[in-house]
Amino acid sequence: MHEAVVTIVGRPNVGKSTLFNRLIGKRQAIVDNMPGVTRDRNYGMAEWTGHRFILVDTGGYLPESTEIIDQAVREQIQIAIEESDVILFMVDVKTGITVTDEEMARLLLGNLKSVFVVVNKADDDRDAPEVGQFYKLGLGDPYPISAMIGLGTGDLLDAVVQKVRRASLDKTSPAGIKLAVIGKENVGKSSLVNTYLNQNRQIVTALPGTTRDSIDSEFKYKQHKIIIIDTAGLKKKARIRENVLFYSNLRTYKSIRRADIVLYMIDTVTGLTKQDVQVMMQVVEERKGLICVFNKWDLVEKDHRTMQELKKDVSHKLGNLRFIPIIFTSVLNRQRLYKSLDLVLKVYEARQRRISTSELNAYFEPILKTTTPPAVGGREIKINYMSQVKNNPPLFVFYCNFPELIADHYKRFLENKLRENFDFQGVPISISFRKK
Repeated sequence: MHEAVVTIVGRPNVGKSTLFNRLIGKRQAIVDNMPGVTRDRNYGMAEWTGHRFILVDTGGYLPESTEIIDQAVREQIQIAIEESDVILFMVDVKTGITVTDEEMARLLLGNLKSVFVVVNKADDDRDAPEVGQFYKLGLGDPYPISAMIGLGTGDLLDAVVQKVRRASLDKTSPAGIKLAVIGKENVGKSSLVNTYLNQNRQIVTALPGTTRDSIDSEFKYKQHKIIIIDTAGLKKKARIRENVLFYSNLRTYKSIRRADIVLYMIDTVTGLTKQDVQVMMQVVEERKGLICVFNKWDLVEKDHRTMQELKKDVSHKLGNLRFIPIIFTSVLNRQRLYKSLDLVLKVYEARQRRISTSELNAYFEPILKTTTPPAVGGREIKINYMSQVKNNPPLFVFYCNFPELIADHYKRFLENKLRENFDFQGVPISISFRKK
């Protein structure tokens, strides 16, 4: 099942970031009374009555000229219409309908997406008589809320979830291994997909960002059906560069959420960057299988650095992510492309793996005797037994007397031991500590 995208739009200083922070349950967007504080778009997961959806905060604008305002507002809403399933159009009950509100309403009228008019800053009953004017926008019933104190947000979310459920059910995913191919521009994603599919399904040029449409494709490899997701750019080329980057990142995030396994591609010549590590950390946080593919190996001077030296250097830079398998490929010369698919199958199998309680305890019993958890405040910590309670992705529970006192470095120690013995290469695993 695909997760729906809900985007908050509106003019500056109507409270979009305040609502975003309230709905995702943490202070992620900067909130200030100064218009245009939100420069970078934010997105995160929101949940209501058991239904999850991707929430996008588009921010307000404080450009230098009216022309840029017109361009930015129109482009932002057009992209929101294209990329979203539900749109929250925020207005301000204190100021009433403005010229900018009317312009936005005209752009939203007639589109096929669900639009909710969210009337913010309705903090008490004295504001109720002013809410009715927003019917003039022609977008249906206005929903009065106070993003600051949460008043009315429950009724709004109940209505939004009805649309979210419908959008999610309309996009059920087929069975098979869902593989997302992601990475920065011009690293060879579409060329790799073409090779796997053995057909020219995507347009490939030397220019970055030429992939415009995201098309799921199926193929078989060693009797396994693989649904490959080629992460695309925008359907319609945006004029403003920051809009292109943000919504490309949003599509990448959506692809990660849908996938079982992620192939993260890197240009071998350029090397691993901080941005690459940040995206891979996001993949791990989503508990997806992950493989790091360094493409364009054919362009590396072989007498300069060996593959093992490069792999050792990359592993060092990955730090806590060094459990991710690394493979060097050349899509151009078809080097090790099918070895990367072998890795996909191996990581997928490991993600499904379930280890019996008896096998786990037999393995950890001597380890826990020789390397006990460090005592805290004179209290001795004893781990009694452990069990795998979930797979795909794997979750292990260690039962002990003081679960809240387990140190982070000891958690990493146990995780490394699990990987060492049960081969969870490329698979993020979760460890929980509970009372016996």
